[in-house]
Amino acid sequence: MDYTSIYNKRNLILLPAIAAFIIALIPSLKYQWPLGWDIIYHVHYSQVYAHNGFTLATPLLNAPVGQKIGYPPLFHFLIATIGTGMGIDFFQVARFLQSILAASIVLSVSYVSYKFYGSLAGLGAGFLMLSSMLVERMILALPENLALVFLPLAVYFYYRSFKDNHLKIAIIGGILFLLVMATHQAATLCLILVIISITLMELIVYRNLKALGNFISFFIIPLVLGIVGIIGLQVIAPQIVGSLWQQGITAIIGMSTSLPTNRPLGIYSYLGNLGIMVLVFAIIGGLFAVKRHQRKDYVIMSWIISMIFLSNAYWFGVNVISYRVLIYLLIPLSILGGYGIHITYNKLKENRHFSSKNMLTTFFVIILALPMLSAVLTVTDLDIAVYNAKNEFGTVQIAPPSDSEIDLANWFNENGNKSRSLVISNQFTGMFLVSKAGMPMNYGFEHYSLKNHTDTSLLRLKEINVGYLVYDKNLVLPSEDKNIPIYIRSINSEFFSLYYFSKNITTHFDEIKPDYATKVYENDNFIVCTIDY
Repeated sequence: MDYTSIYNKRNLILLPAIAAFIIALIPSLKYQWPLGWDIIYHVHYSQVYAHNGFTLATPLLNAPVGQKIGYPPLFHFLIATIGTGMGIDFFQVARFLQSILAASIVLSVSYVSYKFYGSLAGLGAGFLMLSSMLVERMILALPENLALVFLPLAVYFYYRSFKDNHLKIAIIGGILFLLVMATHQAATLCLILVIISITLMELIVYRNLKALGNFISFFIIPLVLGIVGIIGLQVIAPQIVGSLWQQGITAIIGMSTSLPTNRPLGIYSYLGNLGIMVLVFAIIGGLFAVKRHQRKDYVIMSWIISMIFLSNAYWFGVNVISYRVLIYLLIPLSILGGYGIHITYNKLKENRHFSSKNMLTTFFVIILALPMLSAVLTVTDLDIAVYNAKNEFGTVQIAPPSDSEIDLANWFNENGNKSRSLVISNQFTGMFLVSKAGMPMNYGFEHYSLKNHTDTSLLRLKEINVGYLVYDKNLVLPSEDKNIPIYIRSINSEFFSLYYFSKNITTHFDEIKPDYATKVYENDNFIVCTIDY
């Protein structure tokens, strides 16, 4: 390697992206399903857009009423476009996107670090991203990861608008902000906070009142489009505008914009998830950045500080899932860490004891090999493919789909009447049946699935078109009291509720099954009944 010209080798920033692609390819080829639980409902949303065009709700969830889609549509449009255009199953499209998204995130971070601090910093920042335990999340096919491709670039263009004193560059950043808005809500919030923090830095440190012009320019296109959209809605669907005034954005997306619970992290969790290499080189880069007092350093510092405050928003009474913010903190830390690698290399080169080619080569081997080794160990861990939902009785596996769940979906594909909905005790499995078999899911399991239940009404079932009862035989309360009748208990398990029976489902099924239902299918874990009407 020609070390004297390393700073001019822009193609170096491709290396960590290529490494990220290959590393993400390992689990993508090893497992036949895309990683994670979330992708199951994201695939369903993609199917809804592919079949119905743009819509605000999915008719297959909470049937027959329907349920609002709680995400911006860009990621789902991407899956639908690729899957429909190429005739590929949407789950396999998501599986393919794992490597593409991971490589794109790393390339975006490397590019921004390169533009801030040079090609060596860009190379280092990309590999530092891979050294973090958060690489496990980066390889998931998620809307958030698509947004993370645009987010660093939006921040960079906002910085450039100050550096070059050109408002048009801020507008380019605003266009990237639009893409983030169209992809993921949390990423949108994080980007807004970063832009605000950079603007405040300009106003306080540089007393640059013109920063308000950059700020307005960044948001001008989203603002204008928002106003045009509201005017259009007022003409086409005024009831939606009324709901917006009363309920806020929840009226459209169907999800609360505030979190009901708080999940903070301890200091050791920060260290473990972000990674030692990231933090060590970020500290080195930060120390030298503080000494220089350059605008780009203040931008990165503002970015880091705003994300640290957001991850600890519970200090101010705001609920936050701190772990989910770490990826937004990892990006600027890696950029600053890339600068730390740049500084370390320079110091080694200037020191006569360490400037030999062997020493410099050893340094590069460590910088490249350790992150790749860490990332490979992370993605080859068997636990990476298994996702569980926690509740008071332990955990229930929700991804990947089990053999019994796949068999169940195949049965519904071959035998299910898709004009009738199902109710199921395990709604995580129900979500898989919606995505894989196209079956509508009603949320009223506890009302229709137990013999002689007071809420049971065959006429009501016919009115709302419920046709199937599905029982998960594993959902049984730990203790069995033989002296009391069988009952159902709803257990909160994070995203969905799970319905546990007080007695063994298999041995007591005749006591459980309503008289209006007929058992038509059973496998190792599930029983299916049709409703007779």
